[in-house]
Amino acid sequence: MSLPTLGRSIAISGLVLAGLFGACTPAAAGPAQDRWVNIPDTATVADGLACGGRIGGVTVATDRLPGLVYVRLNATFVGIPTTPGVLCSVSATLHWRNLGTGAAGSWSAEVSGGVIDFPAEPWTHLETGSGRVEVTLTTDRPHLPSVTEINVY
Repeated sequence: MSLPTLGRSIAISGLVLAGLFGACTPAAAGPAQDRWVNIPDTATVADGLACGGRIGGVTVATDRLPGLVYVRLNATFVGIPTTPGVLCSVSATLHWRNLGTGAAGSWSAEVSGGVIDFPAEPWTHLETGSGRVEVTLTTDRPHLPSVTEINVY
């Protein structure tokens, strides 16, 4: 067997073996695909003397956990809190509705904040199911709600 023929035979054998082993092993998972969507600001009055500001947040859906959306809220308020050493705060509620399935739910959290002082931001995960989901952010005080849509894996 000549050297070029031997080289070609080895190359072909290698490709066949690689194909066999490749078919027997699971494909390596690629990096997670994440969808980040900002929740538009909701202007609101907050508890305290002349406290007010905004609440916003972010959602993230990942293809590694289909049907789930992670949500984090944050706030910036100005004003005079009624309790010394406590920031202005408000109870925020996130209402969601899956536009494809009709499933719906809500989640509430106490949100507080200041211009400089930012406490821990409340977060959760929502079991919305896959598809387009409408999210509305409201508070228990006078406010201008915000609405957005997210696509959940």
